[in-house]
Amino acid sequence: MKHKFLKNLFVASALIMTVVTTSLAPQSVIKAEAASKSSISNGWYYIKNINSQLYVEVAGSSDVKGANVQQGKGTGNSNQKWYVENKGSGYITIKSGLSNGYYLDVNGGKKVNGTNIQIWPSNSKDSQKFKVVNISSGVVALTTKCSSNKQAVDVYDWSTKAGGNIATWEYNGKACQQFKFEACDNSGSSNGGSGNGGSNGGGNNGGNNGGGSSSQTPSGNTITVKNGGTSLSDAISKASKGTTIIIEGTVKSGAVSLKSGVNIEGKNNATIDFSSTKGNSGRGITISGSGSTLSNITVKNAADNGIFIDGSGNTFKNVTCCYNKDAGFQVSNGGSNNKFYSCYSHHNADAKGENADGFAVKLHSGAGNYFEDCVAEYNSDDGWDLYAAHGVVTFKNCRANYNGYCDGIYGDGNGFKLGGVDNKTPGVAAHIDPLNHVLEGCSAVGNYASGFDRNNQSGVVTMKKCTADGNKKYNYNWPKEGTPSALGKKVTFGTAVIDSCTSRNGKNNLKGATLKGTCVGF
Repeated sequence: MKHKFLKNLFVASALIMTVVTTSLAPQSVIKAEAASKSSISNGWYYIKNINSQLYVEVAGSSDVKGANVQQGKGTGNSNQKWYVENKGSGYITIKSGLSNGYYLDVNGGKKVNGTNIQIWPSNSKDSQKFKVVNISSGVVALTTKCSSNKQAVDVYDWSTKAGGNIATWEYNGKACQQFKFEACDNSGSSNGGSGNGGSNGGGNNGGNNGGGSSSQTPSGNTITVKNGGTSLSDAISKASKGTTIIIEGTVKSGAVSLKSGVNIEGKNNATIDFSSTKGNSGRGITISGSGSTLSNITVKNAADNGIFIDGSGNTFKNVTCCYNKDAGFQVSNGGSNNKFYSCYSHHNADAKGENADGFAVKLHSGAGNYFEDCVAEYNSDDGWDLYAAHGVVTFKNCRANYNGYCDGIYGDGNGFKLGGVDNKTPGVAAHIDPLNHVLEGCSAVGNYASGFDRNNQSGVVTMKKCTADGNKKYNYNWPKEGTPSALGKKVTFGTAVIDSCTSRNGKNNLKGATLKGTCVGF
């Protein structure tokens, strides 16, 4: 009996020790779960660190053996372009866009913390092979084969400054080791490797700016705008309905207003740089008319909106707005029935962080505006903001990621902000317009506030097959009632419909929503 008691006591003690040890074990390391298939296709990319929002680059564009690799502000130059080639079993090689085509390399194949990352001629060694580890949607870590995947590519000392060094460190999966690969083209480099389309100087997501348009040029005559030739403003003054203005390469321009029915199409990594604009009148392109199509261009560095639309019936395909000082795209003042396909808005930031959304469909926008396969990320305010909209907006397969912080500036940080009290109509008391917005197949990841946010929307919003992952406040934020400050009274909102949606790594406020279909994570 005594021996049995001692045996049971020993077993119980061992169990207690196991539980205590497990509960005290560090939980900060994110499990390395490499995809059975690589999540990065062969092709050209910019590589952006999630923590710093800066890009991996060859320091000083030094195209020599052993040149250092660091992070820097996005420039679109060849020293920030990298060609990914899959080597099987989840491993990739990463080749520089500089003319010698040297490869990302772990110095000496070392396995110790702080080992420098450099570029080096191809040698087929493990020091040039990296395993793709999926962290979340579109975000990966890169472990090094030469360390048996125990170490990863890392921004040293969590630097958020340009010039911060890239080295290796024990794998932990945290933000200093997290990267996003933004597709680009490399038509301007003599280095080989066939790009997979996708980007321009601003990192266009899904566009086709490298070597021609993915769509047919609209009928009518054409005017070509390129550096050293006809300016964009001159081309617009000469254009009439049906004219297509072809942008070749990078051109600089002052603020312009587009005539009805005049189209703009980009070729050869087309970028319109509006860095000469100033103040509130510094919008890049204003579209007050109808019937225009803009395709395969990047609009950047405007002092206000990249593109402002108060016209109707316009179409945007593979258009990127980035590094502007207000919302990348804004539809307001009755703008209606505008269609956006595969457009990308990123790194737009105003000084206070209060206005620069990716896409703003607000302040009396009209009905029928439509977004498909569009992406808003890393903007200082929201991904999409529908504050004081006057018409229903439809979203299909759109993504809003990591909004609410850009280059040291913080804003609201919602992925899809779907309402707001209208207190901006002259002579009309503050009120809420109930709008039944529809979102299908959309996702919101890592935003600084909520992924899908009511923001006092009193209509019945429907979200179907949507996913929210790791948003800091709520994944889905749908309160039943509220007291908007602009109204000064309590309001009971319409009941949102969350149909066959998913919530991961976050909490939800569903008091004003109903779940239907097969929902996961609620």
